[in-house]
Amino acid sequence: MRAPETDAQTPATPDASGRSPSGHPGTAQRPHQRTQASFRRTLHHIAHRVHNNPRLADLAADQLHAAADALVTCGQLLTWADEQENDYEFEGRVLRLAEDLVLLSANPDHLAGACAQLARLDPPAVVSPKPSRTLIRVLDNVDPDHDRPARLLERHSEHRRVQALTVLASNPHTPRPAVADVLGGLHPAELAWIAEKAGGPDWLLAAAAAVPVPEDEDDGVVRLVDDEELGKRPDPAAVLQSWLDSPAAGEFLSRSEVYRAVVKSRYRTLEHLRQIPADEVLARHEPEVALTILLEHCGRSTKRWEALAAAMTFDYDDEKITFGQLLDSLDPALAEAQTS
Repeated sequence: MRAPETDAQTPATPDASGRSPSGHPGTAQRPHQRTQASFRRTLHHIAHRVHNNPRLADLAADQLHAAADALVTCGQLLTWADEQENDYEFEGRVLRLAEDLVLLSANPDHLAGACAQLARLDPPAVVSPKPSRTLIRVLDNVDPDHDRPARLLERHSEHRRVQALTVLASNPHTPRPAVADVLGGLHPAELAWIAEKAGGPDWLLAAAAAVPVPEDEDDGVVRLVDDEELGKRPDPAAVLQSWLDSPAAGEFLSRSEVYRAVVKSRYRTLEHLRQIPADEVLARHEPEVALTILLEHCGRSTKRWEALAAAMTFDYDDEKITFGQLLDSLDPALAEAQTS
């Protein structure tokens, strides 16, 4: 059985030069020889050790605080860099840094910096999906709270930003004004999550409840309803357009739900379909709808059918085009005008 870790077994922590106190050759690199990712990994490794053995936080508090300060400073971990295209780990790095500093840092400036980074993340796109007829038939006791904003926020783990903020607030060294600054920019569903789920310190719950709410603000949830419900609205087509205009249509985890709801609705128009990515219309949702439109658009024109065949050869990594751009590309005159 492995002996419990003591202060003699605490993880070696690098000083500001990048060298561990023990002089271990694996950490003897100078700061300019190490990448920011390397500093992040080291910080996360130490935090992981503390998470697995919480006693280390007391046994080696000074060492851990010094290590966190050195890694954040030398690695410039709180220097903001805008998200790059196809950088799917960007948000995860920001959240992980905040969580690691909660465990390791007693530096108010660094903890405030982590709060500021959370504030700069994109807000969540919260979607309430259309009711599933299959589930309604199968489940006798549908959860009455399934449509609450706080519950919807967790569907795609979009509560992680507000969860990280709550954990930061639990660190006594985190400046409360830094947390309060973030609260003012949270999505309404995130504020609801704090009230219902967070279990954070009382001052955080009070501060979240005190965030002013504009009179005309709703709960920030895009609710996808079926055609029966849409038919009760004054302008069903406008409701579909509002779904396409919402942030949810641009979010990786929710956009397919939005597109599916629009394509399947009998109130959709060609103008709605033209705004949706071509592959979503052609293959994923109701492909017979696209087939009917293409038959009408191409008709007996050999050139248009040839252009369609050429357009359908795009690879997965190619730039996505909308269904409208695909239709326009089948008309030589329009295609030439768009490229000139």
